[in-house]
Amino acid sequence: MLELLAADRLPGQPICTALMLADALAGRSVADPAAWAALDGLVTTVLCTPDGGIDGIVCCAGRPCDDASLILWLHCRDSFETAATLIARALEWSGARLVYAFPLASSLTRGLIGLPERRSRATHEALLAVGFTGLGRCRYLRAELPVAGLPHLGHVELKDPVSPPGKRLEVRRDGRVLAQAIVERPVGGVGVIRSLTVAPDTCLDLPLGLLGNAMDVLLGLGARETIVYLDESPDDPEWDPAAALRTYLFADFIEVDRLLTFTRPPTPSGMRG
Repeated sequence: MLELLAADRLPGQPICTALMLADALAGRSVADPAAWAALDGLVTTVLCTPDGGIDGIVCCAGRPCDDASLILWLHCRDSFETAATLIARALEWSGARLVYAFPLASSLTRGLIGLPERRSRATHEALLAVGFTGLGRCRYLRAELPVAGLPHLGHVELKDPVSPPGKRLEVRRDGRVLAQAIVERPVGGVGVIRSLTVAPDTCLDLPLGLLGNAMDVLLGLGARETIVYLDESPDDPEWDPAAALRTYLFADFIEVDRLLTFTRPPTPSGMRG
């Protein structure tokens, strides 16, 4: 099973261990423990080959708060036939309920939410074939450290956030926060820039300079590389994903993939008045 998971691993993500797999099978994840604790009826389906190998695996659970079914994670070496079989099993288990696919970060990843669009193209097609539609999109970026030539800001305050373990960088002027970044402490040499936000009326050099500071902080914490999850459909109307992407690309980040989440409406017999 670990070999199957390794085949689907994205660059910048940890190599899956037996402990990580055990947590995933038990429905635990440090990325969002409250959301995982709210799930019910966790079920895992394993598709085996005639010689006893493993073709694929899918994990599902119910969410009592909205009576939805969740496809939490699915691995199949991106075989359309295997993905279609596993999705069919998941839908059979879900019944007539509303279904979400890949809405939470499992213990198998470093906070990754969604299905990689390019790496899992056949799985994506298998979802669309049975009525799933896209719900959200996130760019997954990665950079080797150090990155030379980046500007840096002076007077950056460094704080310890309560969660996740790491650092928060803040740029203040006259008591107002003009920009901030949150970085997660590296694991296995990989750090995460969880967020980088800048007030809309500030100069263009501010985000790039703060990014330079953030990457230096990660280097000081022992990171050899860093990853970024860049939401393409944020709730904040003033947040410009395109401008943020330009900043990261200028700093030598490479887009590894896009991460997609999905939903499938309930069947008519499952709709309630």
